[in-house]
Amino acid sequence: MWLSLIAAAVLAAPAPAHGPTLATEDTMHTEVPEVLVHAPRVTLDEILDRVARGEAHRDSLIRDQAFTVAARLVSHVGEPKHAPELMSEEITRVYKKKPDHARGITLRKWEKKPPKKGDDEPVSVQYKSDTSEEIVNFAFRPENRRDFKYRIAGRDVLGGHLIYRIAFEPRSTLDPSIPSGLVWVDTNDFVIVRQEVKFDRSPVPIFLKDVNRMVIERQQVDSLWVLSRVMLRATFTVPLPEVGRGIDLSLQFSDYAINHGVPDSMFTARGGKK
Repeated sequence: MWLSLIAAAVLAAPAPAHGPTLATEDTMHTEVPEVLVHAPRVTLDEILDRVARGEAHRDSLIRDQAFTVAARLVSHVGEPKHAPELMSEEITRVYKKKPDHARGITLRKWEKKPPKKGDDEPVSVQYKSDTSEEIVNFAFRPENRRDFKYRIAGRDVLGGHLIYRIAFEPRSTLDPSIPSGLVWVDTNDFVIVRQEVKFDRSPVPIFLKDVNRMVIERQQVDSLWVLSRVMLRATFTVPLPEVGRGIDLSLQFSDYAINHGVPDSMFTARGGKK
């Protein structure tokens, strides 16, 4: 009986494939010896202190700068019955010089629907002489640290650089205008090279339904980290004429000239700010 059962099992088994047969190795084992590390791991507070010093040092190295910023507004974002549409684009050359000089010169401006005659007064955009880029490091300034909670979200090695990912969120939920977010810190200089910001609640609930996400990135120019682009997507509570319910706003920064010596005369011309 047993022989017939074994024979039936063999006959039912698939025929072996042609070619070499590989055996399973169960006699070889490898093991990496443990290494005791005596150096203490850098604490979160030490990392935050180094980021504050790194950002301050970055700003101290900039005496003057010039750059071009392209601002673009796209309407009807995320609407199934309407394709996204470019509403306006403005290219500006910005000049800054410490301690208190700043000026922006409009190079090109386009609007899908130009203002009517008589209502064509240009919007006055004021540029600050400050070069610390608070939009990037607002949550990591020493004076603001008490308003946020922080945690290390991860560590990565990219191109020979150790990158810390640090998450932050407001200590209090009472103020909806204070966002939470995630930053990427390059430990070579301890400066923030990328930031993602989100609002758990609308900062302006009557007007805005939500701010889906805000991304801020930096680029390295002459060994200094400076703004590269800012992207924001927002949804309105009700559709706006010519705009719809959703918009994308982007700022692209390029053509940097840092510490090349911007003359004071650049800020005394008509339209400049001294």
